[in-house]
Order: sequence, then C-alpha cells, then structure tokens
Amino acid sequence: MNRRQYLSTVGSLAVVSSLAGCLGGIMDSEEGEPLPDDHRADERSINRAVGNLNKAAVSIDGAESGLENPDDVDFSPSEPRSFIDTARTELEAVDNSDIGDELRNYSTVLEGMVDVLETLTDETLEEDIETVSAEMDSGDTASATETLEIRSEETDDARTSHDEAMDILGALDRDSLEDHSIVEIDRVESGAETLGEVLGSFESLISGYESMLSGHEGLDEGEERFDAGEYERAESAFENAASSFADAAETFSDGESDAPDSLEGYFDTATCQSGHLEMAATEFEEGASAADDGDVLATQRHQSNGEDALEKAENC
Repeated sequence: MNRRQYLSTVGSLAVVSSLAGCLGGIMDSEEGEPLPDDHRADERSINRAVGNLNKAAVSIDGAESGLENPDDVDFSPSEPRSFIDTARTELEAVDNSDIGDELRNYSTVLEGMVDVLETLTDETLEEDIETVSAEMDSGDTASATETLEIRSEETDDARTSHDEAMDILGALDRDSLEDHSIVEIDRVESGAETLGEVLGSFESLISGYESMLSGHEGLDEGEERFDAGEYERAESAFENAASSFADAAETFSDGESDAPDSLEGYFDTATCQSGHLEMAATEFEEGASAADDGDVLATQRHQSNGEDALEKAENC
C-alpha cells in the first residue's frame, strides 16, 4: 500500500458538523403545518439514531488512524458497539421507513468494522505472531500449531464480518443517508477497505506460517525416513517440504506489500526463513535420491548443503 495513501485513508472518515444529524425542514410539512405526532416521533428517533451512528463512526476512525502499528492502538470495542446498539433501539420504533431500513443496514456495516478492529488491535495478536516467528526460527514448532489454529479462526471470523460489511456498503442508498447527515459513505468505504488490507496482512502471515509448519513436518519425516534407510520415502517427504516452504514464501511475498509498519519485520524474517528452508529441503531431497542410487559422495554433498541452508534460516 502506498504509505501516503494509507495515512490519508485511515484519517478520512470526516464527520459532519452535527453528530446529532441535521434534519432541517423535515420536521414540518412544506406548507408549514406541523407533522402528525407519530411522524414527528419517527423523525426524532431517526435523528437520534443518526447521531449515535455518527458517534460510532468517530470512535472507529480514531482507532483506524493508528493501524500502521495495530498493537499500539488503544481501542475499546464497547464504545462504538454501545452507540450502535442505542441507534438500533431508536430504530425499533420506526416502521415502514426506507431511511430506517438504510440506517439499520448501515449499523451492520459499522458493526462489521468494529469486529475487524477488535481482532486487529488485540494486543496478544502480535505477541502470538512474534512467538510463532521465534519457533519457526528455532524449528521447535510444538505449540505453534494450536496458536495458529486459534488465530486463523479469529481472522476468518473477522474476514466474514468485513465481507458482509463491504457487500452491504455496495447496496446502500448513499444519497439518502448523507441527506440525513450520515458521514460520507465513500469515506466510510475507504476506511473499511483499509481495514480489509491490514486484516489481509495478518491472514498472509498466519497462512504462510501454516505452510511453514507443513514444511517442518516434511523435514522431520524425511529425516526419519532417511535415517531408517527408506530413501525413496525420504525423497518424497523432502519434496513435499520444499513445496510447502515455496508456498509459504509466495504467501509472504504477496502479503508484505500491504503490511502495516509493525508487521514488516515479521514478513522480512519469514520470507528469509522460508527461502532458505526451501533450499534445505531441496538439497535433502537430492541427497536422498543420491543415497538411493548408492552415490555416497553426492549424498554427503547435498546433506552438507542442506545443513548450511538450515543454518542460514536460523540466522534470518
């Protein structure tokens, strides 16, 4: 992501001057006659709902502006959710109203953005990423599997919320909402897109690490097979490991371009690790093939090259 564009986007949820909403002219009829009481009650409920939804947008915007370093963002999802819940309560009294329906849909958009922000700003998320990165560095991945499974489920849920929000955004009557003093929907959409990009960076890290786990499992199996003299099966295991590490490297490369500043170091390390590990697995694969052919010197050479690549991976 272009950094200037990023910083412009995350601060771009410009809120209209009156958070309560300016419904000028609609509280009375065009002829100046007071509207019926039930209609006036609906408009007051809509007015209050607009105000609360705008307050939720302000709260969301405050968190989005710090997403270059998600771990440093002090975000409490309870605040915007309280505003959203209050708005929905106001709208419960509004029946057969197009703007009421639009506001309900818009509240779902904001709720989805809150869900994503809650995931991204969880202070333990980057702590887990750091732990997994260290385990990949040492090759001791005993606890990484469970950690990645949990984080993968969380990011999957956040992605579902984000996709739903984007679908609803595309169908909103933007003119009608903005006529009722809701923040500019185009800018809300830009903020939601930014959230999706940052979420995608975490998804790429998690997915890449999962591929690296598969690669490490292949290395372990290949080593066991090789030590047992099962060279063909060792060759196959090492081949699978190399493929997994290659997949990881590609995933990290694709995800790094949109990564916030705080994640760039993890991407750099993971890309370095996966590249050297792919080379190690390939050398071990060729060594197993040479061993199967009875070529002792070639086996030793490939084994030595593989060990060198493992050492480089540890030094990333």
